[in-house]
Amino acid sequence: MNYLDNLIENNIASDINKKNISLDYISKNKKGHISSNFLLIIKKKIIIDNFDIESDIKTKIKSIEFVDYISVDKGFINIFIKKKYLLNQLIDILNNEKNYPNIKIGNNKNINIEFVSANPTGPIHVAHIRGAVFGDVLTNILKKTGFNITKEYYVNDAGSQIEILGNSLFKRYCQLFNVDIEIDDNEYPGEYLIDIARKLAEKDKDKWIDNNSKERKNYFENYSIKILIECIKDDLKLIGIEFDQFSYESHIVEKNLIEKLFKILEKNNLIYEGVLEKPKSDDSDDWEPRKQLLFKSSKLFDNQDRAFQKSDKSWTYFANDSAYHYDKFLRNYDKLINIWGSDHIGYISRMKSLVYSLSNNENYFNVLTCQIVRLIKNNQIVKMSKREGNFVTLRDLYNSVGKDALRYFMVSTKNETAMDFDLDKVIEKNKDNPVFYCQYAFARASSVINKAKDLNIIYSHEKDKKYLSINYISEKEWDIILKLLAYQYLLLQCSINHEPHRITNYLEDLASLFHTFWNMGNAEKSLRFIDEENINITKTKILWLQCFKVVFKNAFEIIGIEAPENM
Repeated sequence: MNYLDNLIENNIASDINKKNISLDYISKNKKGHISSNFLLIIKKKIIIDNFDIESDIKTKIKSIEFVDYISVDKGFINIFIKKKYLLNQLIDILNNEKNYPNIKIGNNKNINIEFVSANPTGPIHVAHIRGAVFGDVLTNILKKTGFNITKEYYVNDAGSQIEILGNSLFKRYCQLFNVDIEIDDNEYPGEYLIDIARKLAEKDKDKWIDNNSKERKNYFENYSIKILIECIKDDLKLIGIEFDQFSYESHIVEKNLIEKLFKILEKNNLIYEGVLEKPKSDDSDDWEPRKQLLFKSSKLFDNQDRAFQKSDKSWTYFANDSAYHYDKFLRNYDKLINIWGSDHIGYISRMKSLVYSLSNNENYFNVLTCQIVRLIKNNQIVKMSKREGNFVTLRDLYNSVGKDALRYFMVSTKNETAMDFDLDKVIEKNKDNPVFYCQYAFARASSVINKAKDLNIIYSHEKDKKYLSINYISEKEWDIILKLLAYQYLLLQCSINHEPHRITNYLEDLASLFHTFWNMGNAEKSLRFIDEENINITKTKILWLQCFKVVFKNAFEIIGIEAPENM
């Protein structure tokens, strides 16, 4: 982009939106090793009539040492890279295997990523899993590209839902001692509470049966939260997710951060006593306007002001959540990222307004949303209702399909797109199951390298580098090599755009190229991986196979799945 900046600074071109300029190094549609619409975009912005932009661009690109030649087709610049340079890049991968890819765009900046944060009223279920895996994989991507990350889980352990939880547990406890008591419609009927009640009964016997004190109420609430958070942690560990910090709403309230936050908002003239209009969603006839403590979020990014207090003068959820985000702000992170379910989209603007009022930085706080996941079994949608207690838990899915399938498929599509998770297809062992297809490619590469070792054919940097030649590499292999070398640029884009699904798409394309080449070797001897009569050609293949394994293992580690040596 320095070239573009120079054109603008020297009044050769007018201002251009850089986001419209693409650099394609990976798609099947590109006509060069690298293709760009740069010329197509900039031609429209040249303000000097006699300036030959096409000739100038060609001259600049040709001066780059590793460029072989370029072509221009309908405004697209197609760049072809010298094959000797590509071969040396493979050698560099193996020379720097432990630190590959060495991307440091994060400059050790500190980012807090809050995700999952499911209410501690039950186990983690399918509605939480996509955000959980997405958050964990995004964390791995950002760490890999030079950021310091704190993974945080926010526990909403205050409010009416916790009172309902405690009372639901008490009723289950009473039922164990044959007390005739029913679960109300607004309470939690799930079987998991029976298991917790049994633990409590084993410990305390019938101590609480006739106790209606506040002590009993608090005890059952705190006990249920404690056990459920332990269960949530254990369930998340099944799929490799652990958090650096658990923050509790009750602790935020105890710190009295709300009052400190209000002083800041008052100083910035962003808080006032006022009356909100009747909500459009409220069809009741008994709604009455009332004075409330309000936040002027409409002055920032929201379409209306938001209440900090309920009619009984207690704090709203937004008030306590604002105090929590103020707490994170006080911890001096360079950026906050929240990952929420798509049902929270309407909540983003008010929280963005609140955090901006503290940071005065539009880029400081970012919310990423995950769309719903529909479970499919026997070609039918699995119907679920948490309130009715018939939901599918993370542990259920883990026991059905395992960690790798869960993690891979949850990031295999763009997070803002709804997805179907077919319980039957994700455990199939064929090319229609992408996680199997990718892991099988890794295992096949390992099998070739191991077989070559058995034949005493081993590629060594020091001994064999001088015997390598671009003439030993077929065109189909160059396709694989180009894709391999694109990995670090792909990872860079994943980090910048917060898009983990690009990695799974990439792996599937690369695995397809690999398996196709493998099958071609069955028909054409010159394309087979091992040729004992042509050791140097075989060692050249071993070189890129080793790089193939480095890239796949790196990507698998980011996704959080296994890299099997054999299958």
